[in-house]
Amino acid sequence: MTEQKRQQAVRLFMVVLALTALANGLGNNIFSNYFNEVFHIDEIQRGFIEIPRESPGILCMLLVAALGFMGNLWMSAAAQVLILIGFVAIGWYSPSYGVMLAFMFIHSLGMHLFMPLNDAISMDLAEKGQVGATLGRFKSVNTLCNMLAAVLVFFGFCTGFFSFQASAILPFVLGAAVTAGAVVLLAMMALVIPQKDSVKNHRLLFRKQYMPYYMVTLAYGCQKRIRIVFAPWVIINLLGQGADTVALLTIATHFAGTLIAPVIGRMLDKLGVKKMLWVEAIYIAASFAVMGLLAGMLADGSFQPGDWQTWLVFGSYVLCVLFEQFNMVHSYMMRSIAVDPSEVTQTLSVGLSVDHVMAIIASPIMGLIWSAWGVQYVFYLAALPVLFQLAAAAMMEEKQ
Repeated sequence: MTEQKRQQAVRLFMVVLALTALANGLGNNIFSNYFNEVFHIDEIQRGFIEIPRESPGILCMLLVAALGFMGNLWMSAAAQVLILIGFVAIGWYSPSYGVMLAFMFIHSLGMHLFMPLNDAISMDLAEKGQVGATLGRFKSVNTLCNMLAAVLVFFGFCTGFFSFQASAILPFVLGAAVTAGAVVLLAMMALVIPQKDSVKNHRLLFRKQYMPYYMVTLAYGCQKRIRIVFAPWVIINLLGQGADTVALLTIATHFAGTLIAPVIGRMLDKLGVKKMLWVEAIYIAASFAVMGLLAGMLADGSFQPGDWQTWLVFGSYVLCVLFEQFNMVHSYMMRSIAVDPSEVTQTLSVGLSVDHVMAIIASPIMGLIWSAWGVQYVFYLAALPVLFQLAAAAMMEEKQ
């Protein structure tokens, strides 16, 4: 690919990431409120609902292995079509609980298929020696557009323009519209950029050399339950806040993320993966421990919603959710230890599946722990897997 074509592809892919981030912010980020206000589920159901929502992540490695002949861009377009189908069904047709879970599965299948492809395409488009910085730029665009979506959600629910009781749930309808735009742009990129088989070996790929990456993704699968499920559930269930407050916190989180993502990318190029895994581990352990302590005090009645300590909970929530910005370290890690560059996409998909096996196991267990022992132990338990990240850092040998 010539430098001019590469730059053109970078600009187009940034627009794609902007559109997919808007769709994510308008849809995926308000699903917790949707479950609460439409189906009135409790914390145990909230844990178990992650099984159909996250099980597509396990299928991801099978799909990438089977569809690798399409190339990363055509597979990405197909993934966005699945997301579009889910949005249309949930947004327009007010499905029953069982039907909703079925279309949630389809939507989630598209989201999870796009995850490793997103990282692989991003690294393919990077300049030599600037992979971390490029990932940081892409992550910053993604985070900024997630923030803009959160602004729309906040004002939409505050003004009553958005409502979960409407016949057409507008955030999901808008998510469908921008997803359709992403499908078109990805198809344009696939037609312009020469495509090659993304997967040489179409069998499932496991290598012992990649064990550090699998360990990191195993830890991440547990940790991101906090970001996706249980940190928002503290705000929604214990503090009794609605979609507008969650959206405000999302705005704050994404604003901070747009500043932090490029910094993490530059640090990654400068310090390397091993040191960044240590930075990530320390950050996660500290932020999860603080959030667990505050959530436990709130659940025990040490303070009430509306007291000044509520602001500490909000601040801790933002710090907890920000750990997701470190995910670029994991993708860069895979690239740095890859035996063959053609194995990166497939191994990222295997790592995603490992991540989601852990997610499916951890979510219902954490829901039961919250109910039986207390919310604080959910956060303490989610912090423990940093030991896997530290072990992975000790095991790996980076290749440049």
